[in-house]
Amino acid sequence: MWQEFKDFMLRGNILDLAVAVVIGAAFGKIVEALVANIIMPSIALIFGNTDFASEWSYMGITYGVFIQAIIDFIIIGAAVFVFVKVVNKLSGNRFVEEEAEDEQLVLLREMRDSLKAVEGNKNDGNGPSL
Repeated sequence: MWQEFKDFMLRGNILDLAVAVVIGAAFGKIVEALVANIIMPSIALIFGNTDFASEWSYMGITYGVFIQAIIDFIIIGAAVFVFVKVVNKLSGNRFVEEEAEDEQLVLLREMRDSLKAVEGNKNDGNGPSL
């Protein structure tokens, strides 16, 4: 049982996932700092508010916190997207999906193989003739 657990934990996918979680958490902090200290104050200059999260509320419902979280999510998502695009470009696109074979090509190969089989049977004298 211990060996199975060790094999499971040492698989490449698990290690990659662990590294991704750690790097993602650190990257999230960087983007949150960017949003909180640069982007949101810039937006606050336009609207005249300095703190959306605490000042935008209605009867105790702080919808400003929700709006702040949405803005954080959008910016973090965009930053991660750009980061992944750059890494894929630098790594030589090793994660490019394999192209699916064209359906016509598959059918043509099947027809060719069937004709070869029929031709082989014809020469044996046991198969149907064309």
